Amino acid sequence: MSVGLRRLRRRGSVAPHPDVVRLTPEDHRYLTSFYDDSVALPDGAARELVQTNPRLVELRSAYAGLNLPVTTASRWNESAVESFLDLRWFRGETLITWHRRELPRLTALKYFVLLRYVQSRDTLGLLERLDEDGAFGCWTFEYPGHGRVSRDLIESVNELLFLERTLSLSSRERFSVLDIGAGYGRLAHRAVSAFPQLDDYCCVDAVPESTFLCEYYLRRRGLSPRARVVSLDRVAAELQPRSFDLAVNIHSFPECTYAAVEWWLELLRGLEVPHLFIVPNEPDELLTLEPGGERRDFRPLIEEAGYSLRVSEPVVEDPAVRELAGVDDRFYLFALED
Repeated sequence: MSVGLRRLRRRGSVAPHPDVVRLTPEDHRYLTSFYDDSVALPDGAARELVQTNPRLVELRSAYAGLNLPVTTASRWNESAVESFLDLRWFRGETLITWHRRELPRLTALKYFVLLRYVQSRDTLGLLERLDEDGAFGCWTFEYPGHGRVSRDLIESVNELLFLERTLSLSSRERFSVLDIGAGYGRLAHRAVSAFPQLDDYCCVDAVPESTFLCEYYLRRRGLSPRARVVSLDRVAAELQPRSFDLAVNIHSFPECTYAAVEWWLELLRGLEVPHLFIVPNEPDELLTLEPGGERRDFRPLIEEAGYSLRVSEPVVEDPAVRELAGVDDRFYLFALED
């Protein structure tokens, strides 16, 4: 037996390197915080982004008075909203979005892999044209030669590039978008900034807190009038048939009930929106979330509304990047049949 082998047997298992198990102050902050407060809130935000804001109170009252299936909550129930939606830091980890619960160095590597993948497909140069300031608690990473990026920025650019490949948005003289379940206006912000010919990006949501935050965020970003918010109680009065070229629903229908999805799709059919872009939460299924936790396939509802599937592809087509980044979603583009 060699001396080296005897030495290994005497020592037993090898201890991990201290850098692997020792948390730095930054590691601890990332792992135990729901948001990154290193970027201060804008002036007035702490006073305006409160539960008692008169506009939010008004929206809650209006939505509660509607007899619509979309107001029956599953994921966005009252308890979840109260416990996991800090209005001040709405771009951190909340009901709207999440950040990775792992060492920030590992997350930074994953996002860099994803960044380079999206960059290799960025025919419009969006990653160079759009920026990230880390406002409202957004977790960001900075890479030499690439600047500051976030999940918000990378995913938004990837979604817009898919729509560019399939619908040639940049070659159109004008186009309009209806965003169902728009959250705080993430994609509205990026789309209006990316496409000067986008003259109407309309955000709607059945959650009053989301409507409130979206109004605030789009106003704060100075995106009006090209980006706007229509509250749920005003949808019937303000949305007109043949006014939109595209409807988008990103990680929203999977957080709704079956009846709610059916209502939204009936609305789209009545508005005669020719294309529908959906990003679900599951890798290969389109499932709702019922109040009791049941999941139901809502693809038949899409077909009953007159939409047929035109394109379906992984959000990340490179299987190696998909595995390393942990992104298993798919893009679905449906078209309204003639």
